[in-house]
Amino acid sequence: MASSKRLSWLDRVLLFINFTFVFFLFLAYASTWISPEKMWFLAFFGMAYPLFLLVNMGFFLYWLLKKRLWFFLSISAILFGWGHLNAFFAMNFPVGQKDEGTRHIKVMSYNVRLFDLYNWSENKKTKNKIFELITAEDADIMCFQEFFHSPREAHFTTKDTIINNFRQHYCHDDYVQKTKYGHEFGIATFSAYPIVNKGRIVFVNDINNICIWSDIKIGNDTIRVYNAHLASIRLQANDYKFYNELNADMEQSEIEKGGRQIGRLLKRAFTKRAAQVEKIAAHMDGSPHAIIYCGDLNDTPVSYSYNVLTAQLNDAFCESGFGFGGTYIGDLPSYRIDHIMHSDALRSFGFKTLPDELSDHRPITCFVEW
Repeated sequence: MASSKRLSWLDRVLLFINFTFVFFLFLAYASTWISPEKMWFLAFFGMAYPLFLLVNMGFFLYWLLKKRLWFFLSISAILFGWGHLNAFFAMNFPVGQKDEGTRHIKVMSYNVRLFDLYNWSENKKTKNKIFELITAEDADIMCFQEFFHSPREAHFTTKDTIINNFRQHYCHDDYVQKTKYGHEFGIATFSAYPIVNKGRIVFVNDINNICIWSDIKIGNDTIRVYNAHLASIRLQANDYKFYNELNADMEQSEIEKGGRQIGRLLKRAFTKRAAQVEKIAAHMDGSPHAIIYCGDLNDTPVSYSYNVLTAQLNDAFCESGFGFGGTYIGDLPSYRIDHIMHSDALRSFGFKTLPDELSDHRPITCFVEW
């Protein structure tokens, strides 16, 4: 390898930039350990982890091709965060279905976005396609976020339709909003096995989000299933318009105004999720049963929220998923923000991120055995 003492002026500039992005990468790692309630700005570095990873991989290749020992700088930083890399991109290949002598169930988690309620011209079509997807996947336990139900047949009797027409007859649902027309918006867990106990975890910092837990009896065993929907960014139409129209020709004042607004929304969501996930983790500490967690975390694998959960649970995607596994479908970059996790006493296999785009989230499924 060539000596690092004979760097050209260009390489010196690039080396400075390299050190900067290595520093950014370590700030992204730090964001998973420090709550946004204490240092909220770190969460932005965690969100930008894919960019910092890509730039450092580029520098690694650049110095390697130039036969400079500086390639150790970026590769060392990347390998230091190997756990984050594995959560961001999984490389598991199909293995055997299940171990002999074990019991296994299929689990689905899906943010159904109210079954496309407000797309008036297409909502019944979308609802029926979602029901067709549920039929095809036939999961033993199904956890839905942004669930919509109405007792009026003209307005989607979703709950009764599933209970009466599918084998998942047992339901635990809870709603954060109810209208005078009988419309209910919330979260629901359906099971093919009896639900013998249940409860809710209320988030005082956001009445629009909730977590429910259901003790499900399967044979002689009982498993506690958590179904959660944590705080979202809540971007408005103007925010999406700013993001989509952002370009070099936009006025500086307009860029600053739009950027500050989105930044405030992100900061608020980061801090809310930190408190919410800590409350869920504390509740899990008292669980007498093995745990399965399903939900729309609204946070990436390089985040404080994700790290709090995986301190107790194993991520099914990391165990048997493949690729990036992005679940969000929308104008913003596709991140993996929906998760299925479980206790050490359980094992998962056959994780899939389904390709269906019937909501702004893709459904995820896996098998869990014990």
